[in-house]
Amino acid sequence: MDRPRRILDLTVGGLCCGLLLLLVAVLAWQVFSRYALNAPSSVTEEVLRYGVIWMSMLGAAYAVGQGSHLSIDMLRGWLPARWRLRLEGLVLLAFTVFAGVVLIWGGMRGVQISARQTSAVLRIPMSWVYLSLPVSGGLMILYAFLNALDLLRGRSHHVPAEDMAELPGE
Repeated sequence: MDRPRRILDLTVGGLCCGLLLLLVAVLAWQVFSRYALNAPSSVTEEVLRYGVIWMSMLGAAYAVGQGSHLSIDMLRGWLPARWRLRLEGLVLLAFTVFAGVVLIWGGMRGVQISARQTSAVLRIPMSWVYLSLPVSGGLMILYAFLNALDLLRGRSHHVPAEDMAELPGE
C-alpha cells in the first residue's frame, strides 16, 4: 500500500472511530441522565443526530476507498477479465461524477443556504452539518483517483489478482 493512501485511510478511519467513540459516550450519558437521574439532557439528541450524519458521510467515503461500497457483483462475475477492469473504471467514474455533482456542488449549495441558520439546541451554524456533504464528496473523489491509479498499476479491490495476471496474455 502506498503512503498517501495509508495516511488517508488512517486519517479518515481514525476520524470515524473517534466519532463513533464520542457518539457512544454521548448516548450512554443520554440514557444515564434520562433513566438514572430522571433529568434528560437536551443537548445529546442534536449531538447524536449531527454526529451520525458526519460519521455516515465519512464512512461512505472510507468505504469507497476500501472498495467495499455498494456494487452489483453479479455482472462482474459474468464478464471476462478485460471487461471487469473496464467495469471497475466505470464504477470509479460514476463515483467521481456523483461525488462532484451531488455531494460537492449540491452540498456547497446546502452550505450556502443554511449559512444563516443555527441549530435549535446547540446554536451551531447548520452549515457545519451540511459541510459533511462536500467534505465526503472530496474524499470520495480523492479515493476514486487513488483507486484508478491502483487499477492502472494492476491492483484492484474488486478484480481478483488472477484476473489481473491474465490481462497481458489476452
